Amino acid sequence: MRGSVEGVRLLRPETIELIFDVQADGVDLVLPTPLRWGVGYALPKREFLPYIPDEKICFWGGWGGSKVLMWPERRTTVAYVMNKMGPGVLGSDRMARYGSEIFAALAA
Repeated sequence: MRGSVEGVRLLRPETIELIFDVQADGVDLVLPTPLRWGVGYALPKREFLPYIPDEKICFWGGWGGSKVLMWPERRTTVAYVMNKMGPGVLGSDRMARYGSEIFAALAA
């Protein structure tokens, strides 16, 4: 059940929905990158991250190419942490390749 683990309620569904309420949409002033922001997470923006489906997905990345993506509708979380840093703050080319394959497999 959404927001619970082994019968323990951690988040109400209404709280989870706040993640997907767009708070900002435009060029991030710190990362100089076009992003949409929900509460606490970035939301897909096709022109910047075309491999992420334009669905109810939230994500964040880290310096060197790491990324975590949450797709609540499919009860799926994908996390990628590399053992060798690469360029990128919000993922990398490697993550884009992995992400494309993962999303294609989940869509099937």
